[in-house]
Amino acid sequence: MQSYAWGMTNESTLGQPRILVWDLPTRAFHWLLTASVLGAFAISVLADDESGVFPWHMLLGAVAAFLVMLRVVWGLVGSRYARFGSFAFGVTAVLAYAKSIFTGKGERHIGHNPGSSVAIFTMLGLTLGVALTGVLMSTSGEVVKELHEVLAYSLIGVIGAHVLGVIVHTARRRDNITLSMLDGRKQGEKAQAIPSAHPLAAAALLGLTALWSVVLVRGYDTVSRSVVLPGLGTRIALGEAEGPEAGEGDSARPGRGKEDHDDRD
Repeated sequence: MQSYAWGMTNESTLGQPRILVWDLPTRAFHWLLTASVLGAFAISVLADDESGVFPWHMLLGAVAAFLVMLRVVWGLVGSRYARFGSFAFGVTAVLAYAKSIFTGKGERHIGHNPGSSVAIFTMLGLTLGVALTGVLMSTSGEVVKELHEVLAYSLIGVIGAHVLGVIVHTARRRDNITLSMLDGRKQGEKAQAIPSAHPLAAAALLGLTALWSVVLVRGYDTVSRSVVLPGLGTRIALGEAEGPEAGEGDSARPGRGKEDHDDRD
């Protein structure tokens, strides 16, 4: 999720070594979030709502939301270029960056530039919004469903715009920034490098994500199509509310078991 100002040439980096810029937790988050979001979206588009595969798109959404929360923590305490403070650009900087796209002139950023910073904050916010509305769909009506879809497609749109930006940047700069999110390195001055890739923090991120995912899957009930959220003990239905008739026999929905009992009495 990073790039330099597009109008610059590679002359400014000639002779500079490839230094460590992106730590392991940041890189792991980048690819795990990409996989979970795109996987969830693909299932929601390709699988029928009633299929046994469909609930997995919500499980992947829950994993994506968990990853975002971990990224927020790392954005506060992580390494130099992972911290939100390093790419919290103001409006003026964002506008100047947008202008540089057309003028071919602009500042080179070793970390996130203003454009990618806006994209990151937007993607993080949209991911949480999609996850929240996905949870609310099990107890709410058509409005929440439509909001969920709007947020989901908006998220995919932002991701698409980001990918397009990476392609344009790579073509104009001949700078493989995708590789930098794999090996963590960019050309720059040695003083700009981060001192450590933080492998222990990356192991913690992977371990926590794996634990969250395993507990989610183990708590998933294929009969009621519901899951218990780890740590919260709350059971939610993996699907939208479709009215009283559609909910008959579904004890996973909040209050449903009591209503059925009262009806039988």
